[in-house]
Amino acid sequence: MIAKAANYLTIHLDSLLSIAIRIGGVGLGFLITLFIGRAMGPEALGEYGVITQTGMFLSLVCAGGLDLSVIRSFSEARAKKVLPRTKSFGKLVLVSSLLLLLVSAVVWALEGLIREKLLEGSTTPYAIVFLIAIAVSRSFTRLTSGFLRSQALYVFSNVVEVLIIPIIVVSLILLSVTYTLFAVLLSTALAGLVAAGVGLTTSLVKTSRSVDALDVPMSPLFKRAVPLWGVAVSKNLSDWYSLAVVAALLSLYDAGIFRVAMQVASALPVITIGIFSVFASKFGVAHSKGDFAAIARLARSATVLSCLLVLPVGLFTIIFTDPILTIVGPEFNQGAPILQILLAGQILYVCTGPSGLVLAMTGNERINLLFTIVSLVVLLIALPLAAQNFGLLGLVLVMSTILIVRNIASLVAVRKLTGVNILTGRYHPMQTSEIT
Repeated sequence: MIAKAANYLTIHLDSLLSIAIRIGGVGLGFLITLFIGRAMGPEALGEYGVITQTGMFLSLVCAGGLDLSVIRSFSEARAKKVLPRTKSFGKLVLVSSLLLLLVSAVVWALEGLIREKLLEGSTTPYAIVFLIAIAVSRSFTRLTSGFLRSQALYVFSNVVEVLIIPIIVVSLILLSVTYTLFAVLLSTALAGLVAAGVGLTTSLVKTSRSVDALDVPMSPLFKRAVPLWGVAVSKNLSDWYSLAVVAALLSLYDAGIFRVAMQVASALPVITIGIFSVFASKFGVAHSKGDFAAIARLARSATVLSCLLVLPVGLFTIIFTDPILTIVGPEFNQGAPILQILLAGQILYVCTGPSGLVLAMTGNERINLLFTIVSLVVLLIALPLAAQNFGLLGLVLVMSTILIVRNIASLVAVRKLTGVNILTGRYHPMQTSEIT
């Protein structure tokens, strides 16, 4: 039994370490939330949340989909036991930079509207500059993290993406260098640029200029990224859009309450993201070999591992919601039912497996995009109505329902289109309608 457990841990060591890093990142992020909430209150926390969440969402607009497409395209180099060509990586960075420049210009032009509608006329200096810096840095950490995963640097890719930034910010808070909202935003922006620099430098080390290096064509990479982009943006739009709806239709105070509930609930998807970030590359390698049986086994392993880690954490948090939120401040425990609904939705999502990821990594990006677009349209219409008529409680009920229904639809699609049964880990080739 001990030997079997040790073997299991060895096989999934990268996944477990990635999870630990992501949980560490969430924990450090919660310390930042704790500092702002206790020292400045829900309104300041709401403003910080809107600025940082908007920056992260814009990073998805620029790099969403590209990270998964990069994993799939550059994983071929590892399968061939060579390094990717430096020129290919350089083209990827150049195109991403041009897109970031365009998005940054649009945000700068809309500064007045953003301050009025989302920040209640905030007078925090350079708020839009910080927002743009966060968008730029998060784009490059996301992009380089995907590249590093494609080269089997699973653990370090998670360090770049989720750990460097909160470590720097928390360190500055503990050193009493950062003690105002302006200072927290400044340190967050600067820490993001440091993380981006580390990601770019490390990625370049894993490329080569030799004649044996793999030249990755950009056209198919970006073509594949388009539907993946739609999925990535749509899936993460709910996090930003829900916060923006609360800030615009309710108040920054309510946005602060909602932000804390969302941040605590994010412990669960962090676990699954940590697992899936490792399995994404493995799915890509298996698909490049046409080994759908391996994809089925990998998908079940990812599901089982996620459930083993998510269920205890989720149930514990649901039971002790009130004392957990009170740590931030007594006014935050009014978000207890909101947090419980979010946690229940995440648990049900995990139990239906990484169906969307399997669709994306097996050439069915368009089907994945279709499901996501439908759920996005429902979300865009339903969230403002729910917030206006039922407040935060109605809003989170709608969010959780959409999340669960979409993943169940993806689960059925994987079975029909690829013959892969995620829940049993079996492959049924006779029932495959199309393999791309």
